[in-house]
Amino acid sequence: MKQRFLPLIAVIGIGVLLLWLRFPDFFQYTNSRHIEPWGDGYKAYQAIFYHIDFDTTLSHFNGMNYPYGEHVVPGACQPFFANTLKVLQRIGWDVTAYKLGLLHTFMLTGIVLAALFLYLIFKRLQLPWWYAMLSALALAAMSPQVARMVSHYGLAHPEVLPITFYLLLRWHERPHWKWSLALAAVVWFYSLIHFYYFAVLSFAIVGWVGVRWLLQKDWRSTGHYAWHGFLMLGIPFLFFYAWMLYPDPVADRNPVPWGFFHFRARDFGLFTNLSQPHWQWIHTHISPIRTGNIEEHAYIGLIGMLFMLIFIGKWVRNRFRWPLQEEGINSQYLQYLLVSGILIGIFSMGIPFTLPFGEKLLKYTGPLQQFRSIGRFAWVLYYAINIAGIYYWYQWTQKSEKKWLLILISGILLLEAYHFNKAQPIDLDDIDDWRPEMRFTDLPIDYTKYQACLPIPYYNIGSDNFWWEMKGLTGQKSLSLSMQTGLPLTAAMLTRTSLSQTLNQLQLVTPPYRIPVLLQDLPDDRPFLMLFDKERVHEFGATFTHINAHAQLLFERDWMQLYELPLESFAQRLKDQVANVQRQADTMVQMNKEWLATDSLGQWYYDDFDRYPHPDAYWGTGMLQGEMPWWNRLIDTVWKSDYTGEVTVSFWQYLNEDRSARAQITWVESDASTGTELFRQTRITRENVVLFDDNGWGLVEFNLPRQQANSRIELIVFNPDRYEGKLFLDEVLVRPTGVSLARRRPEGIWWNNRWYPQRVWETPAK
Repeated sequence: MKQRFLPLIAVIGIGVLLLWLRFPDFFQYTNSRHIEPWGDGYKAYQAIFYHIDFDTTLSHFNGMNYPYGEHVVPGACQPFFANTLKVLQRIGWDVTAYKLGLLHTFMLTGIVLAALFLYLIFKRLQLPWWYAMLSALALAAMSPQVARMVSHYGLAHPEVLPITFYLLLRWHERPHWKWSLALAAVVWFYSLIHFYYFAVLSFAIVGWVGVRWLLQKDWRSTGHYAWHGFLMLGIPFLFFYAWMLYPDPVADRNPVPWGFFHFRARDFGLFTNLSQPHWQWIHTHISPIRTGNIEEHAYIGLIGMLFMLIFIGKWVRNRFRWPLQEEGINSQYLQYLLVSGILIGIFSMGIPFTLPFGEKLLKYTGPLQQFRSIGRFAWVLYYAINIAGIYYWYQWTQKSEKKWLLILISGILLLEAYHFNKAQPIDLDDIDDWRPEMRFTDLPIDYTKYQACLPIPYYNIGSDNFWWEMKGLTGQKSLSLSMQTGLPLTAAMLTRTSLSQTLNQLQLVTPPYRIPVLLQDLPDDRPFLMLFDKERVHEFGATFTHINAHAQLLFERDWMQLYELPLESFAQRLKDQVANVQRQADTMVQMNKEWLATDSLGQWYYDDFDRYPHPDAYWGTGMLQGEMPWWNRLIDTVWKSDYTGEVTVSFWQYLNEDRSARAQITWVESDASTGTELFRQTRITRENVVLFDDNGWGLVEFNLPRQQANSRIELIVFNPDRYEGKLFLDEVLVRPTGVSLARRRPEGIWWNNRWYPQRVWETPAK
């Protein structure tokens, strides 16, 4: 018993000691400070802690995207962790006061568990205890998931794959249902920490078991494999289907998120890492090494890389026959691990979809299109290469009687693990919002009077159609306010959120044009509490400067202002806008029977597309109906105008269609006689929408220079992200910047490509 358990206790003890040496502030301030005080990291705290403290159910997160909220799984609330604390609180064991420290401890414990299960794997592979222990500690410390502790806390669990591969080894030794159920429990548990684990573990399990089935040619046992596969993955899938997928009321989530070709593993991320002194020297003195984003990195280390090179060399020399000839159950397990790991590693690099013409294959892959960050599948390769490498390095040194090589190998592993782990900026920060007398709950404000917090500048991420990033300290302050007061946020930093809900949220904060649809979905008439950055708001032009009109200032400190924003203010601001338009129209020059302009010499280009009749046109009787992947030309003509200088281009686009907002807009100006290109500019719809109507349409508007009088202009819209689907466009206008145009109609007024029917300002607020 001592021989069995003392090494395990030693691994745990040494692991905890190393954590104390590496992360001393976690042991001192773990329940009072935060890893990341902004961005994804601080948002992760808000999602988890708001759900613990303020949500009334175990399955719905109401802390963002108010009033709609989100399911706790795509809400990234780590539901197993959060709901465990909620349930304990309900039965009288309230530990929520320590939730911050418990979350940090949960992550750090994962490093020790990774070392423990790697050690168990190596011992079952009959490696010496000291070599197994050093290797396990080094590989756990150098796990690519350790880097996720900076901000992606749900993904910062390096133990998940070592546990999985240990259970697969036990199942390989004896394919018993208890090991299959244990794997099911691992998949279920970690998918409740972050749902991406369901994909990663499904690939790891199906890959390993599938390679075993193929190489052993167990055709007669196909039913046996299918039964165990159901136990391993089918049971957790049925749980999530019944709890999350089937009852999901949201029908307009994006099925193909952006990032498949961007967030993938790269060769430089797998085989180099600038945390290491040797790679730094090569980067400085021989050849620059690319860095890239975090999704591109899963550094396998020098020892793993050298093993991989020897393995490939032996494979080629053996004429592409399996080069590792050791027999026995250990060799079989490692063979399946290597083959499946390499195949999954190839997929993590986007192959074959990144090959010439391979991109077209993606649309036939079904659920594979759901993966935004396929680079995370390279974690499987990291463990597969290194587990096999550690084993075979030992076998080769025993045969060659160069046992001293094991000491060298262990030293290199530990040295690289030290530099990798030390280079990660994982430490705790003290945030002003959590100091005494600096909390939002210390302000003389009755937060029960308000139904939600509206942060300005506004941020909204998650629909994969629009990407309004968090700017400045508004994000941090709004997240702190929400965690401390229980006020949900209308802002969102979520995953696969509803497109229609996102359009409603953006309509709420952009300049007044219609009574926001979202007001109809609110549960009551209480006002919003608006957190307003009076300095950063001007960086966004006129997008947000209007919103504090008819709002009452409650508190001000430095740049931050807190306003009471009554729901009636939305209608009041719209009335102000229409009155302003009417006043401008009264001073304009009558150009002809229809048009008014602020400049009698003004020249403009306008096309209403009424020659293409369509019942769903935005305005008038027709619109341009195109195909997403086509080059849809809104303008292709010689603009007979002698005006040169900055012009304002605007048109209406239907946006309540998945990925329509990711369309590319290309403006081309060329000489009318020679065809010589004078100017070209490409934009993206989602970055240039300035207004949202309540019927799914948005006004795209931007400025650019016109180079030459009487030139040919082209305005092209197409969507490279959609292989099929309709694109609806209407009402294109090109006018000199600074010149306003208007048209009076009995039922309302048209102004600068905006239509204000009489019913708009007669509609009462909620």
